Amino acid sequence: MSRLTPRSGIALCLAALAVVAAGASCSLDLDESLIDKAKDAGLGPNDGAADNDGAPGDGGIDTGIPVGPDASACAKDDDCKTNHGCLKGKCDLSRKACAYDVCRPAACSASACDQTKRTCGTAAPFSYKASQFTVGAQLSCGKCAAAVHPWLFVVTPTGVVAFNVSNPSNPSPPQAPVVGLGFIPSALVQSGSRVWMLGGASGAGPSRIQLAYVDAPADPFATKITAQTVLASYSRPAEGTWLFPRGGDSALLVSQAAQYPATPLEAPLGEPASITATALLPPQNFGPSATSGKRLLLSAVVAEAASFAFIDNAGSANPVTGPTVNATDAGAVSVHRTFAQSPDGAIFWATGVHQNLGPAGVITRAARGYFLVPGEAGAITASAGIDLEVYNGPAVGANAAIFGGNQASAAMLDAKTAMIATQAHENDQQTAVQFVRRDPLALVKEGEGPRRQLLPVPIGAFGAAAASNGVGYLVANDQGGPTPSATVYVFDPGCSL
Repeated sequence: MSRLTPRSGIALCLAALAVVAAGASCSLDLDESLIDKAKDAGLGPNDGAADNDGAPGDGGIDTGIPVGPDASACAKDDDCKTNHGCLKGKCDLSRKACAYDVCRPAACSASACDQTKRTCGTAAPFSYKASQFTVGAQLSCGKCAAAVHPWLFVVTPTGVVAFNVSNPSNPSPPQAPVVGLGFIPSALVQSGSRVWMLGGASGAGPSRIQLAYVDAPADPFATKITAQTVLASYSRPAEGTWLFPRGGDSALLVSQAAQYPATPLEAPLGEPASITATALLPPQNFGPSATSGKRLLLSAVVAEAASFAFIDNAGSANPVTGPTVNATDAGAVSVHRTFAQSPDGAIFWATGVHQNLGPAGVITRAARGYFLVPGEAGAITASAGIDLEVYNGPAVGANAAIFGGNQASAAMLDAKTAMIATQAHENDQQTAVQFVRRDPLALVKEGEGPRRQLLPVPIGAFGAAAASNGVGYLVANDQGGPTPSATVYVFDPGCSL
């Protein structure tokens, strides 16, 4: 793919609608100073290994990770072979891709790898809150983090940072620079083994819109990661857009306009690129919230009642709007909620639920969670939920932002496990982190109570949540001062407190 270096000076900021679980985009024209500028993505003391030959660090002979099998052919752990003494391969069935653990001899245990000798050091145990580490800069946009094991991608004001998080307990994970990206993304999503990135747009229509994607290498020792960047012609005028994951490593671009015109994004994208959006037929008051395969989930809260509907084949020439499903079990709900989806199309929904105290007014009684969709072929089932956090102490107001201003505090580890962060019931300046499982529906327990971690950070500081390989990541802009930074909090639900 050719690289682009347009030099136009147009910058157009696109506003986000509050109903949706994805960020709006801000225009920033492609800047050739960013393309191939490896160190833009290397922040702090761990900015990756030397890059001598200019080739992408994509595994192979140097690290012992074989070229094959093709990721789409992975069906069992034996397909993911390696002769590297520090690595153990396994097949991630949710995305049909090989993943490689580094020096993880047992659950909740890890050690460092001596890459010269290809041997592991002495293993040490880690706990439920496995570690936390500093990004080196703050998140530059809401929901701007994505995890594809062994990598965590975070967007900062200077570019995209890729952390090697193969060892969940490492408080200083190494970084690999992301090169070939000619703009600062305003949104990114993980779809299978691919991370899609959205930039700005300019023009009255058709507009020009910035797009990029990264195929995350399975090799945890990759020295750099190459993005494919394109400035595409888009049939819509420059306007707010959302980006959602979509089945088959693709993404769905949805305009923040009447009838939510949508278009699928599929690799490879090459020059010249031209994309055309097709209007949807959403029910009145409904807006896009999540995706399940090639289906776009729409949601609405009208008079404290929650409803959902699917649009099948969203972005195609013939989208089909399905029936409306009412979430009767939830009762009176808040307009404040959060959504997360798994790589295989499951959807988790968490919402504030209200209680009417009569003359005292309406309060938020609890944060309540639902496994709303079981997979990309499953129906909407909002009939059984669970209270995640009950506010039986100081009163919490109606429609309170208990999941944070970005509504980005939930992530799915797989189709049956979700991580959720909420405003803590003890103190509105603290955040509670828990995990909930679908079968049977319950919070992950520690003895008689939930396995629950309190963080001394308000929920409003959290801007992104992601998960991969059984580990959850929460990113907060919680460090101020002369050099403000985000912190990544790492959780493994299988480990004890």
